[in-house]
Amino acid sequence: MSMEEAFALAEAEAKLKAALNECQARFDKAKMPDRRNEDWRFGRPHVYAKQLVDTITARDNHNYFERMVICDKGNAATRLTRDDDDLLQTEMLMQTIGSDALLKRHIERFEDGYSLYIEEDTTEVIELVYETRSFCSPSTFIMVAPGVKAEVHIIYSCLEIGNIFAACNIQVAAGAELKVRVQAESDGSDGRCMIITNIQNMGGKVMHLTEYRGLRWAREETVAELYSPGSETKLFSANRLVGDSVLDQHTRQIHHVGGASSDLLYKNVVDDNATAIFAGNIYVAPGAHNTDAYQSNRNMLLSEKATVHSLPGLEILADKVRCSHGSASAPMDDEQLFYLCSRGISRRDAQLLVADGFLADVLNKFHGESQSS
Repeated sequence: MSMEEAFALAEAEAKLKAALNECQARFDKAKMPDRRNEDWRFGRPHVYAKQLVDTITARDNHNYFERMVICDKGNAATRLTRDDDDLLQTEMLMQTIGSDALLKRHIERFEDGYSLYIEEDTTEVIELVYETRSFCSPSTFIMVAPGVKAEVHIIYSCLEIGNIFAACNIQVAAGAELKVRVQAESDGSDGRCMIITNIQNMGGKVMHLTEYRGLRWAREETVAELYSPGSETKLFSANRLVGDSVLDQHTRQIHHVGGASSDLLYKNVVDDNATAIFAGNIYVAPGAHNTDAYQSNRNMLLSEKATVHSLPGLEILADKVRCSHGSASAPMDDEQLFYLCSRGISRRDAQLLVADGFLADVLNKFHGESQSS
C-alpha cells in the first residue's frame, strides 16, 4: 500500500467512525413517537407506534417467520446475521423520518434478513418474501454493480394479526438500472407494517414502487439520496384503503449534487373511514444547480368519512433548478360515474372501475415505462 493510499484509508476510517459516533448520539437521545413530533402528528402514534414499540421490545419476542424465501436467479444472496459488523454500521447510518427510536430497537433486536449483491443483468425478477403470523423485523440490503440491470420484488406479508418492522437499504452504482417493487399486505383484520427505506443512487437509474393492501396500519419512510450527476430516481405508490385503515407515508428526495433528477407520484383511493397521510420533502443542497425534482400526491375519496392529510414541501438551497410539488384530494368525478351507470353498470361497480383506472396510471408508469427512456 502506498503512502497516499494509507492516508486515504485512514481518512475514510476516521470519517466513518465520526459518522457512527454521531448516529449513536442521535439514537441515545431519540424519543418514542408522539403527536408532538411533527413527523408523526397524523399517524396516530399514541395507538399504533406504541403497539409497535411494545412488540419490538418484548423480552420474549423474536423473529418468527412463517416463510422467508429468496429466489435470486443465481446472484450472490447472503443470509444476514446480527454478528455482521457491516450490517450494524449500515443500519446505524440509515436515515429515518421521525423514527430513530424505532430503528434503534430494530437494530438491537434484529435477527434475520438478506443481502443481495447483483453483479449481472437479470432477465427474471428476483423475489424476496417475508411472511409472519406473529412478528418479524427483517433487514434487506440490495447492491447493484456498475452497468447492471435488475428488478427486485419484495413482499411483506402479515398473516392474521402479524406485525412487520422492516429496514431496507438500496445502493445503486453508476450506470446501473434497478426496479424495486415493494408489496406490504395482510389477510387479517389487524396486520401492521412499517418499512424504512434508504436509496443511495451513485449515478444510476432507480424506480421504486410501494403498494399497501389490507393492512390495519402501515407507515412508510422512504429517503432517496442522489449523489452523482446523471442520477435518476423515481418513486411511485398506489394504494386502496378501506375500513378504518391508516396509511402514513413520509418521503425525502435529497439532491446532494446538481445535474440529477427525481420524481415522485403517490396515489391513494380512500374509502369508508380510512385515513391517508402523505408528507414529502424535496431538499436541494447548496451548489446542486441544474436539479430536476418533482413531487405529486393525488387522492380520490370514495366516502364522506374518509380522511386525507397531504403535506408536500420544498427546501431549495441552489440556483438554476426546476422543482415543483402538487397535491390534490377530491371525490370521484360524477361525469365518469354517470357515463358508466348509463351503460347498465351499478354505481358501486362503476366506482371500483374508476378507482382502478386512477391507480393504474401509477402502475403503468412503473411497469410500462422503459428504464432507459
